[in-house]
Amino acid sequence: MTNELTTRFPWEPVPLSDTVALLQRDFAYAVRMTAVVVHSNRPELQICVNTARGQIVPRGECRFTDGSTIELHDIGMPQVGCSEMSVRELMDHVWSVARDLGLEL
Repeated sequence: MTNELTTRFPWEPVPLSDTVALLQRDFAYAVRMTAVVVHSNRPELQICVNTARGQIVPRGECRFTDGSTIELHDIGMPQVGCSEMSVRELMDHVWSVARDLGLEL
């Protein structure tokens, strides 16, 4: 069975029921998820991921001994094309990258 949405030509209108179903799916995702951005003055530490709402996101700026910083921001809306991680997985990733760069707190 093929998906009708992918077999249509771009100039053909999508049936209204399909459009409503796709919007419902997108809004359900947006209600369930948010995006967290890691801001840093080191490009290697910068990342944006979608994560489930309701998790505690660490606040404030973290400064490493070399002057590098990281700060997490919950931007409130999931972002297209971002991978999904829990906040714990995100922090594990950031600390792993920092360790690989030789950064210390």
